[in-house]
Amino acid sequence: MEVEEIVKVSRNYQVTIPAKIRQKFQIKEGDLVKVIYDEKENAVKISVMSEPWK
Repeated sequence: MEVEEIVKVSRNYQVTIPAKIRQKFQIKEGDLVKVIYDEKENAVKISVMSEPWK
């Protein structure tokens, strides 16, 4: 299943993770996510980091 949302890049080059996706992955304020560029798919992806992230 694919969830798709369009978000706007802010003045500081930030984007908001849409509520549907935050809820699905239980992402909360202060959580860490990894931003990945997939060259094969020419796509930017995020991955939620599990604790501990060391």
